[in-house]
Amino acid sequence: MMEDIITFEIMGGEVVPEIQMPSSATILDLKLKIQEDLDVKVNRQTLRFHHINLSDEDLISDYAFDSLTSVYLSIVPEPEKEFFIVLKSRTRPTANVRVKESYKVKELKSKIKKLWGIEKKNISLFRLWERMDDDDDFLYSYYVYEGSEVFAEIRINHPGNY
Repeated sequence: MMEDIITFEIMGGEVVPEIQMPSSATILDLKLKIQEDLDVKVNRQTLRFHHINLSDEDLISDYAFDSLTSVYLSIVPEPEKEFFIVLKSRTRPTANVRVKESYKVKELKSKIKKLWGIEKKNISLFRLWERMDDDDDFLYSYYVYEGSEVFAEIRINHPGNY
């Protein structure tokens, strides 16, 4: 008999990843997979389903999850802690950039402007394949934590091209 696989939509940020887990796994196993995929340490995660906090030691099969289920991830913030992220681009050298979770996207773009001399309007940022569209969103909304990779796409305006 085949084991049931549950697909979890991880809600709570601007990025909504899907994670598949066997029903025989524990909630802790799900949190470990979230840590692996989103760079969010297990001890900072709380998962909720229908206003119920999920317990680490419970099996996924202990809950009435559908084959596609949304769970809400809340993260214990560390707003004042500074850390480095890895900034990558196809046209610029990889750089380590010091940020805080509480920084907004526009603050990261300002740091990139100073680092690479690129106007903020010419910088598009991506995290976990999602475009970081809103300059007023916090970095933690995109699961940007220590060691996270953020990709910068640089638009270059050539003279005479409008």
